[in-house]
Amino acid sequence: MPNLQSEFPELAGVATYAGAARIGFSVDENVRRLLRYHWVERRLMAILIAHLTSEPVWEVKCALALHQWQCAEHVESLRRRITEMRNPAPRLDVLPENDPTARALDAFLDQVDAARDTEELITGVYGVLYPALADAYPDHIERTSPLVDHPTRRLLKFALMDVEEALSWSARERSAERDAPSASVQSAERSAWSEHLRAYLAAAGGIAGDAAIESLDATLYAPRSPLRAFHPRRDERFHGRYNFEFSPHIVYSMPDVPPDERNLALLCKRALEMDVPEMMASFMTERNDQPWEFYRDYSRQLWDEARHAMMGTVALEARGIDWKNDVPLNVSFALRLNLHATPLERQTMLYAIEQSLMPGETGKRYEYETAVAAGDGLSAHFHDYDWADEVLHAQIGRRMLKREGISSDEARERAQAIHEKTWAALDQYRSLDEQYDWWPDFVRKVLGKESAASARPELNIFLE
Repeated sequence: MPNLQSEFPELAGVATYAGAARIGFSVDENVRRLLRYHWVERRLMAILIAHLTSEPVWEVKCALALHQWQCAEHVESLRRRITEMRNPAPRLDVLPENDPTARALDAFLDQVDAARDTEELITGVYGVLYPALADAYPDHIERTSPLVDHPTRRLLKFALMDVEEALSWSARERSAERDAPSASVQSAERSAWSEHLRAYLAAAGGIAGDAAIESLDATLYAPRSPLRAFHPRRDERFHGRYNFEFSPHIVYSMPDVPPDERNLALLCKRALEMDVPEMMASFMTERNDQPWEFYRDYSRQLWDEARHAMMGTVALEARGIDWKNDVPLNVSFALRLNLHATPLERQTMLYAIEQSLMPGETGKRYEYETAVAAGDGLSAHFHDYDWADEVLHAQIGRRMLKREGISSDEARERAQAIHEKTWAALDQYRSLDEQYDWWPDFVRKVLGKESAASARPELNIFLE
């Protein structure tokens, strides 16, 4: 019989005996560092969310939606690991206590949050903060014990994968920017802003707090205050942002309209769905005193809703449709709620909408069956998963409203009043764009026939 003992790596493959004998971080030092990572990831998540609505570049908006959710996943793992190692657990919803440079670290994050435009946001998040994490996490993995601290090393490896993917995305974005005519001016501005942020990071001793602390010249690097703007924006490739006529909201459920036209309406509705993350970002930012579970759950839903918008654009792109130009992706939903409703009212409206999407003749099952009836396999695939996501969102909504002490019936009653109030508020923006029904021309162009939805629908509807 062969000597099997010699054929298998020792210690489950996580380390050699010699490697496992190396002394790494103590529990105290490990927890100290993890508390800083936790705070950075949580603040980064909040920064990405806070800037999503006002970010005009669609591709950046999509990336912010993804990366904020990845941060939430990292925060969740870090919280669990910290509480595993210390009982009672240290406070996790405040700055790390007994850390002499925690306030300096928070000041650095404030400056990242103080970005004034897309260029500064990209520079701060993807040019300074993410690279700092990409340095801190491998260093921690290397220096902590591979055996006794295997759980920490594992969670940091997963987090590092996300960090590296985010950096890879931003590198492709930067490559496109370098070809722009104004690249040299942008480069100088980017360098100055990067230097500003690095000075604040150096004053905090780096992400882990173990680097040499450099004094900050507050005169040379005067601090900025973060700004909050929740008026939804689109870049110059889009038109009709304030054209609030969006027939697909009605056409998709009109029984006398054939499946191919109803399916096309659904794809346009999906593409418009970026307005949900743009609305959610505002109440997630302004309701800044909620328990962690509030942000964790809504972070996932925000990413899902952004994915739904991407699904719509992918399906339109697959048909060769210039959706940025041909589909007026208006900002009415987030605009009226962000600027004319309270944060809790926005959350209540979201709950009421999510609950209505599950049952009924025009709910998620109907949308999936419409795509199937139209013979559009890609649309059916997307709506199959859209339906699955809404099951989770309905559960999230019920948990959140229970926490607020609001019943389902009460939420629906409130939502109707919120809808009426905020719909009326749109009147002040209608002069910003021509209000016209673009749908008949769009159907003629895409399907090569006249729209069957001949009667101009009433668009003041409750469900976006």
